[in-house]
Amino acid sequence: MTTNTTKNETISAISAFFKDFQTAHEKEPPKGPKWDQKKPNQISAKHFLLSSASSIPPREWLYGNHLIRGYLSLTVAPGGLGKSSMLLVEAISMVTKRSLFGFAPVHRLRVWYWCGEDPLVEIERRIAAICLHYSIPPEDIGDRLMIDSGREMPIKLAESNRNGIAIIQKTLDQLVATIKKEKIDVLIIDPLITIHEIQENDTTGMNTLVNQLRNVADATGCAIELVHHTSKAGAMASDDFGIYASRGAGALIDGVRSARYLSRMPEKISAKFGLSAKEAKSYFSVNMGKANLAPMDGATWRRMIGVPLNNGKSFWETGDVIGVCVPWTQPDVLEDVTAEQIEAVMAAIRAVDVPPTKNERGQRWVGYVVADVMGLDIGLTGTSRADRTNDQNAARAKVGGMLSQWFIRKLLITEDVSDGRTGRTITIVRAAEPQSK
Repeated sequence: MTTNTTKNETISAISAFFKDFQTAHEKEPPKGPKWDQKKPNQISAKHFLLSSASSIPPREWLYGNHLIRGYLSLTVAPGGLGKSSMLLVEAISMVTKRSLFGFAPVHRLRVWYWCGEDPLVEIERRIAAICLHYSIPPEDIGDRLMIDSGREMPIKLAESNRNGIAIIQKTLDQLVATIKKEKIDVLIIDPLITIHEIQENDTTGMNTLVNQLRNVADATGCAIELVHHTSKAGAMASDDFGIYASRGAGALIDGVRSARYLSRMPEKISAKFGLSAKEAKSYFSVNMGKANLAPMDGATWRRMIGVPLNNGKSFWETGDVIGVCVPWTQPDVLEDVTAEQIEAVMAAIRAVDVPPTKNERGQRWVGYVVADVMGLDIGLTGTSRADRTNDQNAARAKVGGMLSQWFIRKLLITEDVSDGRTGRTITIVRAAEPQSK
């Protein structure tokens, strides 16, 4: 009897222990990261109550239609194009509320630029050159710009090991704490590859990293700009690939809400403005590749120029010339053309015995009539681009631009006719009859 009583008491004690253990953990479930306070204890469905649309908080766009508070954004570009300078100009624009690229933020922002590749002094050179070119004094920046280098302060958020993907929670906690302490509005990570050691083609791994960065943006209310490189194939033809010129898994593109890509100026555009291949390397376009939260913007153009720091000394007397990104707008080919010149061109086209043709490669191209009237040297008939000077190619591009505008405005009209010599169909150009006054 004693033995059975003891046994029953032991079983009761064990049952009571596990019951107390379960009750305690139901009341206090295991906690996640200290900065993540939105993980629910259980899965539940939230009932929707329709309220007035005007009562819903607006999206907090911090810079154009690209950076938004609490979300990830992405910039993809080939190496050596000028993306870092562009990002720093944007950072200066945000902290000063200056319209350096045609628009300004609604208020001055606090920006943290972290570069994983270059030393701190190189970043300082770039910022100094930007401020020299745009005439920005130190007091306009104040304490709102923070810069750091991965060479001095590396940041590693994730890595691959034999067990799969490992998130470095301590580093994530420190990142969140710093953003909150400094009240940072925008964090720029340039480039993304320097904060992780995951295979870029690993979809699951990159998705895990993006989710962690999204949690950081959500927990801090910070907009995070991720900078990424294109693949080798994408760098050669980024306009063909679009945003998917991005290197590695598509999980990165899928995980952001705004993505843009930078493209080198193609030959068809540089030829239009008479730029040599060397000159064209200084120009690139900024194109929206993904815009979940705003309408897709058209491409804008940027140009890299050299700005001397005048910091020569000792063995380096000439000092540094630093590339600075500036806005560029395609010139208006009709800006300096007068109404009298246009009428003179139309009269000359009407006066020729044999109508000129639309084909630029033809001996009777209408552009030769335009160039003759306008006094422009576009090179001899039949010469190739390589045989002409840069000035001649630029003049030829100007003539082509004027013709395009006149076709659009119906000042010039085309007609398909049979060539009496070859029997082939050719397109001739006629000037529209002048409007009667």
